[in-house]
Amino acid sequence: MKKAHLILGTVIATMCSNPIEAQTVISDSVAMGAGYSNAVYYNIRTGAEASSPIDQWHFSHTTVSRDNCIRVNHMAGVEVFAYPKGDNSQFSQLDTTGWASWKKFYNDIHVHENGALNQSVNPGNMWDFSWGVYDPTTKEVTGDSLYLFVVSHPGVGSGKSFIKFMPIKQNPNGDFIFRSAMVDGTADKTDTLAQSSATGKSYKYYNFGTGDVFPEPAREDWDLLFTRYYAPTTPPGGGAPVMYPTMGVESKRGTRVAKVTDYNWNMIAGSPAQAIAGVKIPGTPAELNKDLTKIGGDWKSFDNTTGKWTIQTEWNYVVESVRSIAGKGDTAYYVLSFSGFTGSSRGESQFRKLALIPTASAKLKHMNIEAKLFPNPVQNDLLVWIPQLNQEAQLQIITVNGQILREQTVAFQAGSSAKLNIQDLPAGQYYLNVVAGSDKASLPFIKQ
Repeated sequence: MKKAHLILGTVIATMCSNPIEAQTVISDSVAMGAGYSNAVYYNIRTGAEASSPIDQWHFSHTTVSRDNCIRVNHMAGVEVFAYPKGDNSQFSQLDTTGWASWKKFYNDIHVHENGALNQSVNPGNMWDFSWGVYDPTTKEVTGDSLYLFVVSHPGVGSGKSFIKFMPIKQNPNGDFIFRSAMVDGTADKTDTLAQSSATGKSYKYYNFGTGDVFPEPAREDWDLLFTRYYAPTTPPGGGAPVMYPTMGVESKRGTRVAKVTDYNWNMIAGSPAQAIAGVKIPGTPAELNKDLTKIGGDWKSFDNTTGKWTIQTEWNYVVESVRSIAGKGDTAYYVLSFSGFTGSSRGESQFRKLALIPTASAKLKHMNIEAKLFPNPVQNDLLVWIPQLNQEAQLQIITVNGQILREQTVAFQAGSSAKLNIQDLPAGQYYLNVVAGSDKASLPFIKQ
């Protein structure tokens, strides 16, 4: 690639002569251990890992005070059933007769906020959050539901442990108060998951045997979680999907990921900035979104005939990594593609990753908004991305001598991109002026 030279002193722009030369493809792997014994939190920027026993906790409660999510750890042998014979006033009289036929709940594998205890809302009450009802005056969620937790795992008791569980209240500050007991009335206790115990994390975690536990590192220290969860799976002989334990990759709450299958690794690596812009255009198949299991586990499959794993090596995932550094947001983008998997012997996922670097940017000074161009150099379509702009702007293509060759008005919406077809421009150096009200930015680009 050639490098465009800045000739206007007022232009604030950064360019890479070749972003691929400046970046290195990194081969990495994450091992969960034999039998997938550990959940592993992975920092896509540094490769740092933090692991904890996958069965360390039984349920978790959100740290977002405006949310009310309660997720259960199915991989710790937890099954959760709604009590059909009464509300939480029946806690002391809970009758387990016919429990196996009661309504059973699973965590939503796509939406972080829809845990197992958030699956049965009353559609006629906008303040009903399934396990409790929100009071807009007090800003408290008061529990009104009763559940049976059936735990088939050491640490609580021998064999199956039957635990009755009653959410009492979620305070405005995020503290979660609940009551639990064995169905025979023993081990009856009221406890609190304190918001202050999980500052800087996504969830507060609880083990019925030991109380509060802390498997999750600080949010600033990780992006992806290599773990196991129950997902709808079609049986080998066909038929309706059943819930089955799956090894997959979850993203941190709020982290956006795009699955890219319509162009391969070399195309992304050859024009990384264009790949960033492409996945940010709302409505496109590869749109970045907050799907919990956008990476998931379907990038691998096991062939019972050969006894080997098949890896979808041509599937690529763009991960948006967001940090808060010194009170300021810092965003980076990485592309990740899997290359191997060992199965339960080591629980190891093998992959390669590459940092995606934009090629040109400039600021609308008064608005303090950044505009970016992709790719640069360009042959056909020039993408203009101004994620924070929510108004009309004039886009002008000008020569190095200041002659306006093309001008058009684009109505930008937050997070959207504009596409300019410049295939008919002669090869050479140009500038794109972005004019929004009284603000202006100029970005250099090269037409090949």
